[in-house]
Amino acid sequence: MKGMNRIRRGKNFRGVVSYALAPAPHHSTAPLVIGGNLVGFSVEELTAEFTRTHQLREDVKKPVWHNSLRLPKGDSLTNEHWRLLADDYMKRMGFSDTHLRCYVLHDDEEGQHIHIIASRINILNGQLYLGRNENFKSTRIIQELEKDHQLTRTKGPSPSKPSQKHKKLTRNEEMMEVRTGEKASKRVIQEAIDAILVFFNEINMEDFTDELQKQNITAIANVASTGKMNGFSYEYGGIAFKGSQIGKAYAWSNLSKRIIVTQPIDTNAPVSIAITENFSTPIEVYPTATPCPANFSEYIRSRWLQWIPYLSEFFCSMKAIGSTILKPVNKTALIRKIVDDNPKPLKITEANSQDSVKKKHFKPV
Repeated sequence: MKGMNRIRRGKNFRGVVSYALAPAPHHSTAPLVIGGNLVGFSVEELTAEFTRTHQLREDVKKPVWHNSLRLPKGDSLTNEHWRLLADDYMKRMGFSDTHLRCYVLHDDEEGQHIHIIASRINILNGQLYLGRNENFKSTRIIQELEKDHQLTRTKGPSPSKPSQKHKKLTRNEEMMEVRTGEKASKRVIQEAIDAILVFFNEINMEDFTDELQKQNITAIANVASTGKMNGFSYEYGGIAFKGSQIGKAYAWSNLSKRIIVTQPIDTNAPVSIAITENFSTPIEVYPTATPCPANFSEYIRSRWLQWIPYLSEFFCSMKAIGSTILKPVNKTALIRKIVDDNPKPLKITEANSQDSVKKKHFKPV
C-alpha cells in the first residue's frame, strides 16, 4: 500500500472535496464517501461541516489535510475493511476522534484507493494538529498496517546510507538534554534531515526547506555572489548551525547528491522568515531599493542645501590653516593645527633648567 508522495495541506475545503467526489472516465464506479465522522455525503454538506471547524481558528491559514492510501493493482477491500484501516491509520498519525474527516473510495484499473480529507482543527477545543515529520511517519505506519491488517506487503523507501557520522553533541548539549529532558537543537536538526532524506530519494530545494519549516527549523541557503550554492545553515530554538557543524553528512558536498536545485539561485532572493505555526505561512521579505526621484536635479539641490549649516564652520577651519577652496590644503599645517588644538600631556624626562627645556626631552605620556 502506498500513500501520496507528499501529504498535502490546503486553504480551501471545497476544492479538495469537489476533486475527490468528481467522477472520471477511468473510475470503475462513481466516487463514494465510505467513512469518517461527518454526517453529509455531498460536496455542499461536507464543505459546510469542514468550514465550521475553520471558523474556530480563523488564524490558521491551511486547515485542510489530505492524503490517500492505494492498494497494489488487482487488490481490493470491502468498504468496512477500508473504514477500519483508515481509522487505524488516522489514529496512529495522531488525529483524535474530534478531528473531522471523511474517506472517499476510488476504484479504477490501477487499483482501489481512498482519499482521506481531514480538518487539522479539533472541533472540541480548537487545538491544531501539527503533524511534524508526517511524511516519514506516514510511510512507517503504512508498513505497519500492511502487516497488522494482512495486506500485500510492499517495499518501502530504503533508508539512506549515512556517508558520515553525526557530529557528536558537546558536553554542554548533553547536560542540557539531561537537565531539561528535551533534545538539543543539533540533534533535532540531524534527525529531521535524516527523516526527510529517508522518505524522499530526491527532493528539490524548496520542498526541503518547507519540510524543515514544518518542524520549526529554518534552513537558509548560503549563496556566493556568483550565484553558486555553498550549502545551508540551520536554526532551531534560537541556535544556529552551519551544515558542517552538525556533521559532514550535512555539508553541501553530500546533500547536493540528494537535493535538486530546480532553478538558478538569485542572490537577492526573498528571505523566508520561519514562524512557528501560530498559525501563519512564511513571510517573504524582498530587498528594497530607494526609488530615484522624478526630478533628479532638484533632489541633488536639496541634498546640498542640507549642508549649509555646516559650511561656515568648514570655511573657518580652512581659513585657520591658511587654505581656501581654490588653494590645496597644506597637510603639514593641518597636522600642526590639529596638534595645537588637541595638546597631549607631556612628561619631562630630562631638564637642563627650570626655564627652558629642549624639545627632544619631551615625550607624550
